[in-house]
Amino acid sequence: MDSTLYNPKNQGIQIRLRRYRDSLAISGGMVIVMSIWDIIKLFIGFFLGEDTIEELVEAVINDSGSPVIGDEYESVVRIVLWVTILLILLLFSAVIFLYHLYIGLNAYRVGRQTAKKRKRLYILLTFLSTIFAGLLIMSNLLILINATDASGNVDFAFLIMEVTAFINYIFILYSVYKIRILEKAEGGMA
Repeated sequence: MDSTLYNPKNQGIQIRLRRYRDSLAISGGMVIVMSIWDIIKLFIGFFLGEDTIEELVEAVINDSGSPVIGDEYESVVRIVLWVTILLILLLFSAVIFLYHLYIGLNAYRVGRQTAKKRKRLYILLTFLSTIFAGLLIMSNLLILINATDASGNVDFAFLIMEVTAFINYIFILYSVYKIRILEKAEGGMA
């Protein structure tokens, strides 16, 4: 009979590490998915909000101060303004997506232990995103409380999504914190 004792690899620390790493990876993926919501929200604001693109274009044309211009010139200016505004929106959408992609991919890679180097910038960006999401929640609550128009359902949907994003960012920060503590504890036991 062999006198060696079976020492399972699934001890308490490893189980908790896997749990927090899984949570970090899932939350990282969720950040990427939520970036699509931020882009949709941006376009909803500019196409269905108070200051639509059409109103911006009209304001620029009316405030140009030029005397009566021909219809052909005005339609060319209108098209150029629309294209310019849409290109700026697309560029801004790409920046929003890449920002969230950076946070989400780094969180996912750390969670799945596929990161080549330990990057900490994503943690700082997550912290800043948490603060920004908290401010958006407060802003959305004030808008809901003081709402006088019929867009209450849209405002409520915005609030729910911001609360979801806020909780997701908190999960990332908490998971990173717990992983670091457990890795230090595991290193001390070895």
